[in-house]
Amino acid sequence: MNVEANMQVTAAFRVLDECGECLRRSTPEQPLRYIHGRGELLSELERALEGAAVGDQKCVTLNPEEAFGPHRPELVFEAIREHLPPGELKEGMSFAPGGQQGKFTLRVIKLTEKGALLDGNHPLAGKTLTWEISIEKIRSALPEVSDSCDHEPLRWVSLNG
Repeated sequence: MNVEANMQVTAAFRVLDECGECLRRSTPEQPLRYIHGRGELLSELERALEGAAVGDQKCVTLNPEEAFGPHRPELVFEAIREHLPPGELKEGMSFAPGGQQGKFTLRVIKLTEKGALLDGNHPLAGKTLTWEISIEKIRSALPEVSDSCDHEPLRWVSLNG
């Protein structure tokens, strides 16, 4: 069985920066799981995994434009304390602006006299990244279709009496 559309793929992975430092990695308890062809992965990464089989190992390097985009300086700004979430703020913490339900997050870069310097870029934006991926399991993500009929077949009835 190979990786193709509508297949659920389970894989181990590491994400490395340009210097070879590991930025993210899967664990046996939390492997990468996705359904191929549904846009759940970066498109270039998904394209590189097309046709892979269980046991295959792939090494895929993506430039910033193929990964999480360039770092956009206009997404770094200072917010005054009154416009920030209540409670203690710390450098490095992230939060989602009210009502956004996880569509994007803001990271606290540093605390300022007025409030905090925030960054709306993805944490890996602007970086060339290498994914080392080992395919562990592939299975169909489509529901099984049964040959047995579990409903009453259609019956035509005459409306002319």
